[in-house]
Amino acid sequence: MQSVVTLHCIAWSDAATLLQDVRVAVCAIGLLSAEEMPADEVDPLSRHALAVTKGGRAIGCARITPQGCIERIAVMPHEQREQVIAALIGELKDYARHAGLDHPHRRLPSGDAIPV
Repeated sequence: MQSVVTLHCIAWSDAATLLQDVRVAVCAIGLLSAEEMPADEVDPLSRHALAVTKGGRAIGCARITPQGCIERIAVMPHEQREQVIAALIGELKDYARHAGLDHPHRRLPSGDAIPV
């Protein structure tokens, strides 16, 4: 992917407002469920990826839980939205590898886990 965004892998406390703003905006346009939008007790325990444009606008975020579940992926409509999603997941997979988290995965609505 051409570098249209900068990725940051951060703690919730480092950018809670930006992360929540992205979730709220993406939920408002129907690209994130209302259940995934609000902050919860897992956010402070998780690591978060944040995508920021060259102009400094936060356009996407995702988190990986202490159990290795990549979730709450929220990305604004963007010409390269799928690449931004892939980059966020890649950033969290790199974090998982360095943090010693085995088997990063995504949870399907059915509850089944799929490896990423």
